[in-house]
Amino acid sequence: MAEVDLTLIVTVHDETLVCGPTMRSADLAVAAARDAGYAVQAVVALDKATDETTAYFHQPAFDHWERRVMGEGDLGRVRNALVPEVDGRYIAFLDADDLFSENWLVEGIALLDAAGERGERAIAHPEVNMIFDGVRAVLHNVDQDSPLFTPYFLYLRNCYDSLCMAPREAHLEVPYVHRDIPNGLSFQDWQFAIETMSRGWKHVVAPDTIIFKRRRDYSLMVESKQRRSLVRSVPEMLIDRVRDLARGGGGRA
Repeated sequence: MAEVDLTLIVTVHDETLVCGPTMRSADLAVAAARDAGYAVQAVVALDKATDETTAYFHQPAFDHWERRVMGEGDLGRVRNALVPEVDGRYIAFLDADDLFSENWLVEGIALLDAAGERGERAIAHPEVNMIFDGVRAVLHNVDQDSPLFTPYFLYLRNCYDSLCMAPREAHLEVPYVHRDIPNGLSFQDWQFAIETMSRGWKHVVAPDTIIFKRRRDYSLMVESKQRRSLVRSVPEMLIDRVRDLARGGGGRA
């Protein structure tokens, strides 16, 4: 069996018509990666999906995608459950109401391959995060090695969006924690960034790539902010360790 370079997982919950542009962008990016010679596995994860959403994704137009029915009800748990089951040496994610640029998968794979050749353990992110719909904003990501990066910023907010591309072993080594929004604990991607950095994973940015993040009137992100949720207390963020976090020296005792 030929090696699969990348598995792309689209997570689906209660989205319907907004998935059209999402899946179009995903298909274009997958086609570009395959044209570049990469083998790509494309998976739709229907996680506690509504009946309407399930029906939408069972249209013949999506028959070229593998469909996985999940009952986790949590982004982190879906990722943790699927990573051991899929085939790609790299894993990328997309939420069903977001989009990414056509070149993201190609550039992400090339970036991780180059890092691997240098003996580096890397996690890739798009360069630009454009937020639209309920909120309009543009965020620019920077490499962990950039002079503009400081681990102290992680006291205030996450540096990197949950949309990432990473080697399978990164997710196996650092599984996502589950959300506990009623008790004020959320932001799984924020904790993932902290914990992977402390274990020597370098967060890098693929130039000229974009993620388009839809900010709906109500979402888990909105609920988390309304409840003033926090990232869990982790030893990597202790005041005497955080300065070494980006060098992989902020690990657990």
